[in-house]
Amino acid sequence: MRFPTASGALHTAIEGLTLDVREGVFFSVVGPSGCGKSSMLNLAAGLTRPDSGAVEIYGESLCGLNRKAAYMFQQDALLPWKTVAENVTLGLSIRGKHRAQAHELGRDWIRRVGLDGFADCFPHQLSGGMRKRVAMAQNWILDPDMLLMDEPFSALDIQTRLKMEEELLQLWSGSQKTVLFVTHDLEEAIALSDEVAVLSAGPGSRVVQCYEVNLARPRNLLDIRTRPQFVDLYRHIWRDLREEVLKSYDSREKSATA
Repeated sequence: MRFPTASGALHTAIEGLTLDVREGVFFSVVGPSGCGKSSMLNLAAGLTRPDSGAVEIYGESLCGLNRKAAYMFQQDALLPWKTVAENVTLGLSIRGKHRAQAHELGRDWIRRVGLDGFADCFPHQLSGGMRKRVAMAQNWILDPDMLLMDEPFSALDIQTRLKMEEELLQLWSGSQKTVLFVTHDLEEAIALSDEVAVLSAGPGSRVVQCYEVNLARPRNLLDIRTRPQFVDLYRHIWRDLREEVLKSYDSREKSATA
């Protein structure tokens, strides 16, 4: 995937990247800043097209938007003039769902994400964590086969972040949905995932290695990070990730002095 820079030159964000995500797994992608993680997610969503190569969803070439996926962005996409209930059911309304059915489903999902009593509130009346709950309900109510998540909890404080991670795992557990999760936080990636992929430093980012996360489920996210198996896996993956982060630093320094 290439795109023009301000100078008019082409920047290669991704090159030679091959990634296979099995159906029903929680799959996280980590890598240095600017290595193309979000670009890769946009390709999976069908928001952009590769300059070469192909994207396949359930064995079929992706042409246009990925209709099997919902996309949860780093910044929530809530409409400020709509209430919680209206934001949650927005996708159903766009799809032409009958209003009464959409309202009933919306009420159920508002309850499931712990926002009972807030259905008539507007986004500006909610905390950051509550807004993320609305965004999760907004995505899950569409019953997608895949969830694409681009650092959805990065702006939250650590306590709220842990709570949101737990709620995400509760929703995902037993759902058979595929989650492709992008994060800068290796601990978060390991705690949530079945597999973790490390991307190389850019330009021309590729997959360095994929790792199986053989930690039993269900997981207690408050305690899992102190377990010896977690610590060993973190050290193992960090060796690869650290090398790519240092390459990224070196590349930026060279660009700054050029």
